[in-house]
Amino acid sequence: MTEREPSDVVRGGCLCGAVTVSARLRAPTILACHCTQCQRWTGGGPLFTVRVSDLELSGGEHVGTYHASDWGERAFCKVCGTTLYWRRQKHDIAGIAVGLLHEQSQLTVAMEIYTDHRPDWLPHWAGAGQMTQADIEARSRAPETKETSQ
Repeated sequence: MTEREPSDVVRGGCLCGAVTVSARLRAPTILACHCTQCQRWTGGGPLFTVRVSDLELSGGEHVGTYHASDWGERAFCKVCGTTLYWRRQKHDIAGIAVGLLHEQSQLTVAMEIYTDHRPDWLPHWAGAGQMTQADIEARSRAPETKETSQ
């Protein structure tokens, strides 16, 4: 997945409207994470995120966080429970849940990660890159890159 200069501003919010977001979309591409934590967090499917920069988040007092691992932080609206984002602890928020966005028509799934955990009933996206848990672990041991994995 190649990254472009941030240019497209996207806006959205949680189900109840207590938390809103505005950000620059890095690319019109979606990352789908199939890890078992994301499956449980989303109710069965992958967590779909888009990479953003210049994130403005309002309603911060309604944002709850959960540290499900030593490296990750999951955020949700404390009022309605909407998934907001996943990020590496102590890092800036680089991706937000696609479901927050008011406009999603130009987005496509470009990368699937933890594909070895994808449920058998869920097909892969044609044309999307595929990374297993081993691929992700190897990448996390490598020097940091511009792309951040789930």
